[in-house]
Amino acid sequence: MITVPALLFLAQTAILPPTSLPSPSPKTPLTHTARDYGHTSATPTPTPEVRITIVNATSVPALSLNTMATAAHRAYPLFPQGEWTANEALKTSEVQYLVQSTNGAIVSKQTIRFKPLSSQFLLLTGDLSSKGPADKLPGITSSPTSLRPHAWPPNFQFHLFPYTLVSQDPCHYRIFNGMPGKTLLLRSVPDGNKPSQQLALLTPGNSVQLVHQPSSIDYDAEIDGHTYRLEIRQEGAEGNCLIPFFLRNGTPDFIRVFETP
Repeated sequence: MITVPALLFLAQTAILPPTSLPSPSPKTPLTHTARDYGHTSATPTPTPEVRITIVNATSVPALSLNTMATAAHRAYPLFPQGEWTANEALKTSEVQYLVQSTNGAIVSKQTIRFKPLSSQFLLLTGDLSSKGPADKLPGITSSPTSLRPHAWPPNFQFHLFPYTLVSQDPCHYRIFNGMPGKTLLLRSVPDGNKPSQQLALLTPGNSVQLVHQPSSIDYDAEIDGHTYRLEIRQEGAEGNCLIPFFLRNGTPDFIRVFETP
């Protein structure tokens, strides 16, 4: 049997404009090289306090995002799902975020205080539904509550995952289930006489971190009885990676976002 150590934990909530490159589909491998991280990185600045990459893994086509950090203001009027911003260097550890739907309705407004001198993934999830608590993804058996009908704000969450680039357990890959109402079963791929091994069973809003992984590896993700092949291919520069699953037009999809300096 393949033994794959796994660390399982949750998190909570970061910026530079997403590019227009298309996000990969579940059937398309992403090759990670020293010069290609899938999206353009920000130009390094001297001794930044905080670097933030915002990842849109919501289950709606797009959001509008505004950020304020001290005197720096950034606006992303159209931030599509499956995209992420460049790794912006900020001189402050406190950032205010305003998230709106594409019709201008306020989804969430929150101030986040980051650890100084750190790099962060800020993962956005949710489906903007109003059938239950906004701070957690709808579960497998979620149904409208009779106690507070029509009183819930839009379903939306911030998740914060710090990273250090140089770690004692490379390569590590965090798989996050951002799909409302769906369970994700993650398995290893059979290899010769070695059968498939279950690696994690993730309910909405949960994640698993697989450590000491190869730079090139395949996993199988089973969702609603269908199997999706998750491929990671790295050449040259080996990096750690965040892999959130979400719903695109109601169908499971995922992206691979590698840690950048």
